[in-house]
Amino acid sequence: MSASRLILKQPTGWFAAGREFAHALTLLSDGAFKLYVHVCLKANRHTGRLNATVDELARAMARAPTVVATNLDELETRSVCRVTGNDGSQLALEIHDRFWPYQKQQIPGCAPEPEVEFIQKVRGLFLAPACVHASFSAADEKIAVSLHRRGVSLEQITQAILLGCARKYVAMLNAGVPTDRSSSAGWNARSRTPITSLEYFAAVIEEVRESAIPESYWEPLRAKVIRMEQQWLQSHAEKT
Repeated sequence: MSASRLILKQPTGWFAAGREFAHALTLLSDGAFKLYVHVCLKANRHTGRLNATVDELARAMARAPTVVATNLDELETRSVCRVTGNDGSQLALEIHDRFWPYQKQQIPGCAPEPEVEFIQKVRGLFLAPACVHASFSAADEKIAVSLHRRGVSLEQITQAILLGCARKYVAMLNAGVPTDRSSSAGWNARSRTPITSLEYFAAVIEEVRESAIPESYWEPLRAKVIRMEQQWLQSHAEKT
């Protein structure tokens, strides 16, 4: 006997509460989770965005404005929601992709927010190399936000990832070089471990920003990294 078909009492206005909600439930305090739910229900389904003041949110939540402000800080700290314009006036809130169940769409005629576009580009740069085995986590997104707010350019990040990957491929390809047998096992394990976090490149980004590396250095390095990546992929495939 087949199960009866579920019928919605209200066919419109519902929200897809799935694993994103389940994740937020385990991460947030009761007050912050309630605010997250409210923002989800009121946000534009195509963008995950909502404009509101703290007072408006406080009235809707039947909470004191100071409590709502604290909950907003938690949502931003936990990388659940991006909050901009937090100066007591109109706020722009956007639920991060990890906590938004719908595929976001770009509204025609509306340019993406610079910070959002920056994060998306950093994500693509970070995940592109074969030596990176990771998802773009909430911690990675926080690092990207910090880089944007500090004025780090995409060119500097591109160069840092290129330099960091070059060093990683050298270590991976040369794993087993040390002659000290007491330390070689640990060295090999560390050298062969893929990159799993944007944090790996943090020091390299600062190195690139502080050094005066000529432009002529980067294109030959890029070609070298491509060759090393292909060599590592081939050797890795032979071992599996």
